[in-house]
Amino acid sequence: MADDFNNRYNEQVQSSNMQNSQNAYQGAAQGFNPNMGMPPQETKASAGLAILSYLIPIVGLILYLTKKDTRPKTAKVCGKCALASFIINIVIIGVMYGVMGAAMFSGLADADDAADSSYSDDVRAAKDKNKSNKVSDGTIGDYKCIVKGAEKCKDYAGKDAVLITYDFTNNSKNAISFDVALDAAAYQEGVGLETAILDEDTDLLDVEIKPGVTKEVRKAYLLRNTSSEVEIEISELISLSDDKIVTKVTL
Repeated sequence: MADDFNNRYNEQVQSSNMQNSQNAYQGAAQGFNPNMGMPPQETKASAGLAILSYLIPIVGLILYLTKKDTRPKTAKVCGKCALASFIINIVIIGVMYGVMGAAMFSGLADADDAADSSYSDDVRAAKDKNKSNKVSDGTIGDYKCIVKGAEKCKDYAGKDAVLITYDFTNNSKNAISFDVALDAAAYQEGVGLETAILDEDTDLLDVEIKPGVTKEVRKAYLLRNTSSEVEIEISELISLSDDKIVTKVTL
């Protein structure tokens, strides 16, 4: 019986040794040494790595991928910082492009306004040039009228007056008189002068002339003084145009 007891005891010891050996082998295979205790746990995330991840988002992504198993808190914070930095950079770039686009659009609009203004100035200059050409050669509408001369005189009541002599050419298709075709107004110091009646006939203002004919006509105006120059403005009597022939006469 002593032999049986010793045999069973040895079998139990061998079985226990084998179980311990198997547990040790499995612990070593799983990276756990039962003699060393539990691995240390991460208590807080690394602030330095978090700042680095914000400054360089790609580094934060790499830290998140490489440390999410061994240092999960640090990996999570690094990932969040990298994502936040990426989004903020995208927003800043979008705002910058928006401001640049608005400035560019404003510059183009200013350039268009300047071009339009320049075009308007050119058109206005062309119109003014046309007007000055009409003044220089005396052409207005279908007619031509040139101031040939001016002389001081007296009206029937002895008041000072000026007698203006015109060369009137009818270039229209119908016979017409000077006073029906044109309005000849006189000014002194910007104030209009009244028509004067002379003792002599102020000749042929109402006489019709045929197309292509030139006729000398005369018209008298009462003077406000005998020293200031007289400005003669000739325009069409019936017209939608504002064109005028302007001639200044020195007394």
